[in-house]
Amino acid sequence: MIYRITNYIYLISLLFASICGIYRYKILDTASKVLSILICCAFLNECAAFYLARKFHDNLPLYAIYCFLEFGLICIYFNYIIDIFIQRNLGIYIAITGIILGILNLIFIQNLNSLDSYFLFLEGLSIIGMSLFAFFRLLLRQDTLHLFKYQHFWFISILVFFWSITFLNWGLYDYINMRVGHEAWKINAGLLVISSFTYTCFGVVFLLYPKMQKPNE
Repeated sequence: MIYRITNYIYLISLLFASICGIYRYKILDTASKVLSILICCAFLNECAAFYLARKFHDNLPLYAIYCFLEFGLICIYFNYIIDIFIQRNLGIYIAITGIILGILNLIFIQNLNSLDSYFLFLEGLSIIGMSLFAFFRLLLRQDTLHLFKYQHFWFISILVFFWSITFLNWGLYDYINMRVGHEAWKINAGLLVISSFTYTCFGVVFLLYPKMQKPNE
């Protein structure tokens, strides 16, 4: 019952963030538009996963494929906000490399009918690394920028918050499930709560976007 409630709250938070992103879409910069598209894709993916779980009792192949889309879009996001990435398209190369490794993981180690936890662990490490590097470049190059009024400071902070909490879970997913067994739903419910908070924060930033400071102001 608790897990079902947290799942509905999660879907509502995703819908909220998607609507906020669409509502502000015209005034968003390119990087923010990529995040908005990602959140809308996440909502559609969760709706499709809910249907597949009810109809076929298996939605893991969908999640396995969606992970590649998620990772690719996040890399593109960082490709638009990190100056060095912009100059050399490093975000694109990271996306391509990560997706290739993910495909190899599905072929030789895990498969479409299992949770690709190894790729999720790699994704988490990559996103945290790019986020911290983005903070470094912001502090180094934007001396006059008020970070607390800068939209990408908040977007990056949200990404760091989410992936810092969840990436260890993906790396230890199989071990945790073997250790706790039928109590694993509590961990999954906790992840849904964290995800709900994350997407709610994204939605709030989109709503406050017109009040945010641009780098050249």
